[in-house]
Amino acid sequence: MIRRAFVKNSSLLALSVGVVGCHSSSQQHVRTDDSIAKNTLDSVLVSHGLGQHFEEMKQQIVSKGKAAALATNKAEVKLIKDQHSEATVRGFTLTQDEPTSAWGTGKGPTPIDYFITSVGFCENVVFVRNAAMAKVSIDSLETIVTGSWDRRGLFDIEGTSSRIQSITVETRISTTDSVERVAEVVKETHRRCPVHATLSRATEMIFKLVVNGQNVPL
Repeated sequence: MIRRAFVKNSSLLALSVGVVGCHSSSQQHVRTDDSIAKNTLDSVLVSHGLGQHFEEMKQQIVSKGKAAALATNKAEVKLIKDQHSEATVRGFTLTQDEPTSAWGTGKGPTPIDYFITSVGFCENVVFVRNAAMAKVSIDSLETIVTGSWDRRGLFDIEGTSSRIQSITVETRISTTDSVERVAEVVKETHRRCPVHATLSRATEMIFKLVVNGQNVPL
């Protein structure tokens, strides 16, 4: 935040000097400082003021009551050929296929790939919301998700279940805030992420946290 304020003030300073001095020189300074300001803002992972937006969203949900809080997601999935399908979700088109090793054509991720990826997507989204509201800084954030399952279940071999037996979620973050504050945001994220909240009732969920390169127990 301090860095952004400094860049903005530099832009104003360059503009003031330009009015007194050469007109073309002032334009050049303004363009240069505007570029610096834009690059600085683009490099920030969490936009300034995002936490306030989520606080307002929270209050709106509370004010409208339980009946209006129910959200519904819908996907329409169409078979293209063999094991290749396309899904339409809120106007976006997603492609799914099996690898050539499973007699697919490799045109996209598998259903399990999307399933595991959805855990990471959801964790990142909810983590950013919680961090923004708690004013916890994020210099970098990466969520690594792995899941294990028995392929024998695809063909009901020996009565084996095809369910995913365990899912490991590893959160890696670089921050200037304390480990304790980050750990609290991570715990909130695990509780509040809809994907995690659903899966935790069905399978084993294993969580790991790495802050600034150091493993942190949860």
